[in-house]
Amino acid sequence: MAKTKVEYNEIARAKVTDSRNIVISNCSKGGFTIAQQLEAKENGKTTSVFLKGAFHVDDIHGLYNIRDAINLAIKKAAEEDANDEADWDN
Repeated sequence: MAKTKVEYNEIARAKVTDSRNIVISNCSKGGFTIAQQLEAKENGKTTSVFLKGAFHVDDIHGLYNIRDAINLAIKKAAEEDANDEADWDN
């Protein structure tokens, strides 16, 4: 019995540090994966490596839930920053 090769089709990428990206891909077996990609630049060449520990999201509703969690984290972090700035004024 031959194994079916799992394929990933990148649908989104975001740079999160100077050398790391978050990559979201469709998975040929269904759902999505969210992986961390390391980019190393050396002698004018870029090498990209996907790190272990990618996680699977079953469907688009899971992506919506991740979006909502990120939006909430952004809102709370922005509020904390605003409070920290207000504290400096006192």
